[in-house]
Amino acid sequence: MKPGIIIWGGTGNFKVLCELFGDQYRVLGYFDNSPAVRDPYRGIPCLGGAADLDAWLKARNGDLPDFIVSAGHTHGRARLAIHADLEARGLRPATAIHRTAFVAATAAVSEGSMIFAQASLCAEARAGRCCIINTRASVDHESVLEDGVSVGPGAIITGLVHVGRCADIYSGAVILPRLRIGEGAVVGAGAVVRQDVPPRTLVAGNPARIIRSLEV
Repeated sequence: MKPGIIIWGGTGNFKVLCELFGDQYRVLGYFDNSPAVRDPYRGIPCLGGAADLDAWLKARNGDLPDFIVSAGHTHGRARLAIHADLEARGLRPATAIHRTAFVAATAAVSEGSMIFAQASLCAEARAGRCCIINTRASVDHESVLEDGVSVGPGAIITGLVHVGRCADIYSGAVILPRLRIGEGAVVGAGAVVRQDVPPRTLVAGNPARIIRSLEV
């Protein structure tokens, strides 16, 4: 029998993960704090929110499942915090890699990260904990994604790029080689980044320009 897993978060990435895990896990259910997210999905039940977690775990009598946190863009810090809380309760963190994704033999993927369909993590690249590399995104050789980074569909991170903790790279953005994207920065959809991006800064356009500073 396949091992069980729970998913934290019940919106878009949750649905992708249900498909991704089909051959690997039995998805036992999902948790989400939003009252608007409570309906079963393809027979997978909502198990409640944070207030319901302890009772659910107690009812399993020590048979604790694996888990992954699905929250997407702008939620890197939340992914990391929820991941740490669930791991502290004794659940086992999973890593999600779609069967059509390319992960080089010399690349490294940390616990809780998700690599979706046709995405690439190339030679000696590294994805930290709870990163998302979305559909058809590419992270080229020797690039580093620190914990909690999100890379949107079709985005291209070229070689030797360093992306700081909990930064968000949106769909179709291109980061040129050897640049640094600061912690908590946001790169807008379709932007072409030709110079370093300071921490907690929103950039957009081609070439990318600073739009505004972001609150911590």
